Amino acid sequence: MAKLISGRIDEILNLTGLTLIGLANLTAVGEKAIRSYHSRTLPISVETVNKLCVPFSISLALFFDFKKPIHLSEEELKTLNEFKAEFFPKKMGYFKEEKDAFIAKPKSKGHKREREYIAYIVKQTEYFSTPRTIAQMIADFERDHNLKLESGRLYELLKKYIGSDLERVVSIKTNQDGLQSKRQIYLYRCKKKS
Repeated sequence: MAKLISGRIDEILNLTGLTLIGLANLTAVGEKAIRSYHSRTLPISVETVNKLCVPFSISLALFFDFKKPIHLSEEELKTLNEFKAEFFPKKMGYFKEEKDAFIAKPKSKGHKREREYIAYIVKQTEYFSTPRTIAQMIADFERDHNLKLESGRLYELLKKYIGSDLERVVSIKTNQDGLQSKRQIYLYRCKKKS
């Protein structure tokens, strides 16, 4: 069931052009929570599903009828269009189209700067055209962007892009003696277009 609900969330994102963050803000569902529902790490309540459906006039019956695709008419997108008119110019990461609109390097500070820099690197550079490990990224980002991140923080910042912009793939580490290690490492790369 969680996989089907995650697929329905993807369907809504594709129909609306929203990102997970945008959907969370439009529907007043917490950003962390919606990421957890989408990644199937947290069960979702019917009440929360209803919050996701209301702005688009999607009935709960249609949402849970996984054999039928969701279609949205212009009238059903009225709330979305008002939301877009208000927030798209602010470039807050609520819309997939912002990828093209997000050009400048961030000038903010603290955690906001970290989030914006990772968005900039993922969406506006070719950095991930070559698969990278977390360790490589930490060294590169500090050297090239004066961005000092711990591995756990970097992992959290990258999570939101997995599936949409990036892929996380398993690789086998080779030891200095040339033998394969039993330890797996993860590489992050641009998501291949299907």
